[in-house]
Amino acid sequence: EGYIWRYAKRVGATLFFRGIRSWEKDGRDERALQILNTWGPILLGPLYIPIPTIYIEGDPKYNHVSSTLIRQICSESSTGKSQQEEQVNSLSELVPKKVAAKVAKLYYQQRKQ
Repeated sequence: EGYIWRYAKRVGATLFFRGIRSWEKDGRDERALQILNTWGPILLGPLYIPIPTIYIEGDPKYNHVSSTLIRQICSESSTGKSQQEEQVNSLSELVPKKVAAKVAKLYYQQRKQ
């Protein structure tokens, strides 16, 4: 809850790492967040030096992947075992195979709430 920079300061973080698809796809939104994370601590307080952000740009072959696409894949299946396996297979093409089942499970749990 609240601003990420307040949470980061509370837990002692010294850097933000943000994964982006490309500056063309995500740059505008990321710059807006960077402004908030930079000026927020100065204007909204408590006053302290802003936490710097490091951006990690993804492989261009995955530029079509977004959280919206992942959520869409996760929401299309039901609870049947074979459909869950199919969902994990679809996700494995977009996220590392080691985490595909965990991603599917987390989105399923979130949907149930």
